Amino acid sequence: MTNRTQRERRRDRRLGIRLPVNLNYAEATIETSSLNMSAGGLRLKRPSGLFIQPGKTIDISFRGASLEPMPALVANMGKSHIGIQFDEKRFSDFELRELYDLAPAWQRLLVNSKRRLWRDSRRFAVFFANTFFRSLIIRLTKPDFVFAVYGNRRDADTYFSPELAKRMPPNLVLGFIRNQNARGLLVASQTLEHELQADSDKVREYMGQLQRDFPDVKRIALVGRLPNFVKKAGIDISDPLVEGSLGTRYMIWDVAKQMKARPEYSQETSIVVLGGAGRIGNAVCDDLSGLYEKVIAYDPRYEQDEEITTDQGTVLRTSNVARLHDQKLYIGLMSHGDVVLDMFQHMPKGSLIADDTHPCISLNVREKLLEREITVEKVVLSHSEFLMWPRMPSWNRRDIPGCLVEALVLLQRPELEGGEFLSFCQQAEGMGFTGRLIKPLAE
Repeated sequence: MTNRTQRERRRDRRLGIRLPVNLNYAEATIETSSLNMSAGGLRLKRPSGLFIQPGKTIDISFRGASLEPMPALVANMGKSHIGIQFDEKRFSDFELRELYDLAPAWQRLLVNSKRRLWRDSRRFAVFFANTFFRSLIIRLTKPDFVFAVYGNRRDADTYFSPELAKRMPPNLVLGFIRNQNARGLLVASQTLEHELQADSDKVREYMGQLQRDFPDVKRIALVGRLPNFVKKAGIDISDPLVEGSLGTRYMIWDVAKQMKARPEYSQETSIVVLGGAGRIGNAVCDDLSGLYEKVIAYDPRYEQDEEITTDQGTVLRTSNVARLHDQKLYIGLMSHGDVVLDMFQHMPKGSLIADDTHPCISLNVREKLLEREITVEKVVLSHSEFLMWPRMPSWNRRDIPGCLVEALVLLQRPELEGGEFLSFCQQAEGMGFTGRLIKPLAE
């Protein structure tokens, strides 16, 4: 099993507690204990002489807990451990709380201490990187590009406390990015998403400070809704600023082909773009009309149904949720992932949502969708020579946000700026960028 696969299994916050566990397999009950656990699975101590073929289903129960036995898959077998994954049912917050309370007090104290230590270590690392070592980091990196991002309060709390924030610059260096020979920095504003949305002066401050901090970078890639905020603020998105829409469109186009290729969806002739009236959504609908007979652009901003004939196919613009009743394939481009709560009850069982929202569909909402047998997978791009360290929240360090890819392509092929979509797709594909659907990280 590759290191990448192992990392992608670590999608849930782990409790770090050890409890006695009964493992029921082949009409036998085997006593063991947990080494770690999360909402999505367990790491068990492997009893001497026991071997279970990965992929087999077993039942797990906890001695002393009121929980019913849970079916699970054996994901992997190590010399001293068994990796267990839950695919259909996950532990609820209430069940995790019950299991956590079963652990001895010293274990709970140790877990809490480790969590606080990890949180504080990360915060102080950000503090020192943006005070004492900031100039050195920038000089050593010599960034070719900057990835400009924003966050919500939860994201901010991951990286700094309010007290530390007062002692740091307004734009924070939070990570190093490498793609082939190009090097860049992940830079985030201390100003939160809702503040940027509401106050164009703060957007202008963010963009102005970025260009003062990094006057020599060739490209500044704008994440998520930031291009909308920048345009609203009256700022022209021109060199070195990169809107990022071509990269996002390529990523979704590539993923939409893969969705249709899945056996369970091979008969689907239409796809829904949730947020189809948006800046990128409107272009994505046109792109996908070359792959599907009909593209349904769903958005509450449409006042009436309108069918548009493109050069490649048909796009239906609608705000009527009844149009979703018999549609199984969805691209999520809403302003916020959890907006899907307003429409998911109109989606049929077995639906698949490819999520490219920022912030993405949250764990709690995904669990509600799963109760209706609606699956959510995160849309990402990958490249064999890409690395982001440390990773962004809810992202693997080798997965690339689509809005960054346009800047990475233009670094090598600047003549493609403002060019045709299909030409960009050919170049991105030829350079090794590939769209992927992965299980979301539970953060």
